[in-house]
Amino acid sequence: MSLEASSVLYKYLSGAMEVSRLAHSWEYYDDIASIYDSMYMEPYWILYHLLTEKLIEDDLKKIGFNSYDGLNVLDLGSGTGRWSIFFALKGAKVWAVDPSREMLNVQRKKLREYELEDKVQILHARAEVLPFKSGFFDVVNAQGDVLSYVENLDVSMREIRRVLKSPGVLLASVDSFYDFANSMLSGGSLRDFHSLEKLKMVEIGDLNHSFKTFMSRVFTVEDVKKLEDYGFELLDLAGKVVFGPYDEFFLAKKMDEILEIEYRYCRVRELIGKSEHIHFSLVKKE
Repeated sequence: MSLEASSVLYKYLSGAMEVSRLAHSWEYYDDIASIYDSMYMEPYWILYHLLTEKLIEDDLKKIGFNSYDGLNVLDLGSGTGRWSIFFALKGAKVWAVDPSREMLNVQRKKLREYELEDKVQILHARAEVLPFKSGFFDVVNAQGDVLSYVENLDVSMREIRRVLKSPGVLLASVDSFYDFANSMLSGGSLRDFHSLEKLKMVEIGDLNHSFKTFMSRVFTVEDVKKLEDYGFELLDLAGKVVFGPYDEFFLAKKMDEILEIEYRYCRVRELIGKSEHIHFSLVKKE
């Protein structure tokens, strides 16, 4: 799944149920693959990605990976290749996995443009069945809320742990329960809030680009901590983005300064709940 997409609109809009169809996440991304990158060009998403880069580099240094050279990286839910390209340009060897064939087709074109075909191997697969031997990867990168979108979180987490070396690190982001809950309550939808509170799932999609929707799993900070039960130790926890909403013109003009402010405050526990996405890293235990 490619999954940079909690900018997609959660779907309790009036009349939405009559015109949409619940699908697998990769069916939705097949529909929007050709325009996907253009959906993330606003200043907010530039800030989001720059902050993510800083958090990734912090987490790799914490585990002792001071260089990307020689690292085996699994980019899980690689989509159109933003993070595959990021790691490959840094010197890592990358395996890009996604269940959306159309997203992978876009990634292939981008890899040719960057002349990185020999540094990134693309595979069509799902997180629940990873086609790799055990203990192969130094890093599993699951940005864009991949773990929110997998259909079986339990199996996916066990597979991620299996393919990681010891020590190895999972770098991930997930959709935040708090952000969806706030939007539903402030929007006057108690029924949707109670459903979210009970199920920790929400139906999302962007009806401007596809009539298909899919289910996203939302996480609290406590839910993220529970992932340690799969044989991991929590290394880092942060919110992306903790302030805002920003005026887009102001943000574009002051990007560097705002990035430093967001970075300075992103790990403050009281602010993590304000963010749309929760960033975390987990180190595999022996």
